[in-house]
Parts: sequence; structure tokens; C-alpha cells
Amino acid sequence: MRKAGWVIGIVAVSVVVASAASAALAVEPLHAGFKETFGRAASKPCEHFLCGTGSVQGFGAATSEYDITSFEPIEGTSCADLTAVRVITLVGDGSTLTLDDTGVVCFPGASNSTAGSLVSFGNPGRFDGTFEVSGGTGVFEGASGSGTSLFRAAGDSGHASIDGTISLP
Repeated sequence: MRKAGWVIGIVAVSVVVASAASAALAVEPLHAGFKETFGRAASKPCEHFLCGTGSVQGFGAATSEYDITSFEPIEGTSCADLTAVRVITLVGDGSTLTLDDTGVVCFPGASNSTAGSLVSFGNPGRFDGTFEVSGGTGVFEGASGSGTSLFRAAGDSGHASIDGTISLP
């Protein structure tokens, strides 16, 4: 009888541990979109390369801050290899999600090398890349994940799209 009790106890604990482990590994879709600005307008100052507002599906309204960490022109093209860090902050509770972006930014029609481009602002650009979750706080504490990161810009505005998966403990 004692052995049966021990066996039942061990099985019950195993089921609970297995359930907790599988829940920690649950992968969910991650979709976010942001209208972003370079902050040139006095009404929309930005202390980062880009700042924006938008939402994260399933989590609600959010803000985004984007900072370039490297920019390496690709010889013979109007493109550059780019890495950056995006920090998404939920408006509701202040939780943050940090994404490391890697990809290529291109400027259509070589707009980045036309006369006056060094003194103009907001030449059209297109970034296509991937992201890896590199940190989080609040509801995103211990998060991991990856996906695609896209950005289209012209003038002092653009749109960022984040699509991938996220695992939350």
C-alpha cells in the first residue's frame, strides 16, 4: 500500500513538472506595428534614432524606441548592412521587450547619394531584417523569440512591422 502511495505521488509530481515545463516552452505569435518618426518635428521630439507609437497584438498600446548600433555601406549599392536595438514599452504597465535587429537598409534610386542628401532629411528608405528577443521586463521577463522586422520611411515618418514568435515563461 505504501509503495502504491509513493508511485501515485511521484506520477502526480511528474505530471505537474511536465505541465509547467511545456507551458514555459509555449510559443505564441508576436505581431506589432508602429508609426515612427525621426523626431524632427518640434511637436514630436525623439531622443533616439526613431520613436513611435502603435500596438503589440494581445498586449495593447505600446511605444517604440529604435537605435542603430552599426551601419556599414555595401559597396556599389545604395544599401547598407544595419544592426539596431528596438525597445518596446507597453503603455498599460510599462513592461519592456528588447529586440536586436539585423538586416539591410536600402535607399531607392540612390536617394542617399543625390545632391543635397547630406543636408536634407527623411530620404526614402526600406529596412528588411530579422530580430532576436534579447531582453524583457514585466510580462516579458525571461522572453525569447525571433522573427522579421520591416521598416518603410519617407520624410519624418515611417512604419515598422514586427512579425514572429515569442516564448514567455
